[in-house]
Amino acid sequence: MNERELAYSIVQFSPHPERFEFVNVGVLVFDGRRGKVISKHSSDFSRVKKFFGEASPSFLKMALADFSEQIEYEFRKRHFEMSATDFNSKRAGIFQITQILPALGESPHDVAQLLFSELVEANAKKKKTERVSTRLTCALKDAGVLPLLQKRPKAVRISKWGVSIKADYGYQNGVYNLIDSARFDSSERGLAEAGKRVLEGKALAETLDHRLIVVGDFGDQMDSFVSDLKEEFLRADSRLYTLNEVDLLAEEIRRTAH
Repeated sequence: MNERELAYSIVQFSPHPERFEFVNVGVLVFDGRRGKVISKHSSDFSRVKKFFGEASPSFLKMALADFSEQIEYEFRKRHFEMSATDFNSKRAGIFQITQILPALGESPHDVAQLLFSELVEANAKKKKTERVSTRLTCALKDAGVLPLLQKRPKAVRISKWGVSIKADYGYQNGVYNLIDSARFDSSERGLAEAGKRVLEGKALAETLDHRLIVVGDFGDQMDSFVSDLKEEFLRADSRLYTLNEVDLLAEEIRRTAH
């Protein structure tokens, strides 16, 4: 490694490295000029859960911090004359580093932040910056059913609870259907949102003979998480779709709306 240049590597996670399936969870920037390694770690492990099942965020955070300390120790001991292959061969664990490549920039911290945003956070950020309601509208428009829907129907009052339920769209097919969008892309927030929506759907069905339909952004949640929530919605006489399933909802609208 040229000590006059910065270099970087990606930290990858896998509980089964022998399968060659990894998720990017961090970035390292090697600053040979100052003898430092700058580390940026992920705090969102939803993609880890998506690919490998349940994982403890607190454990992964501690394990990543320990891994970074070992990297800095080993590279400083070798005066930064070590390859990724050499480092990975010395340890068999849940983390590995990718090939070390040159990086352009003066500030190692700025380079680390930029690379982290591009290589670890990029997909999640793009999805979160766009409102779910906007994506739902685009999907319904592409499916050709917007003319069959009432936009922003009047809020439905649930006197029993003293609340009003708003929705993005509505349509009649024997019962009045409220179609709304929601985020379920983090487990904790997703469960809280789901609990609220299930209760709303149950109240609408029992008191007003309305049906609640929710189209959700699930991000990198596991398929089992989605299917479990769908079952809860069905038990409350409501429906849950993912954004990728809007075509199924559109087909029902075309077939039954009047």
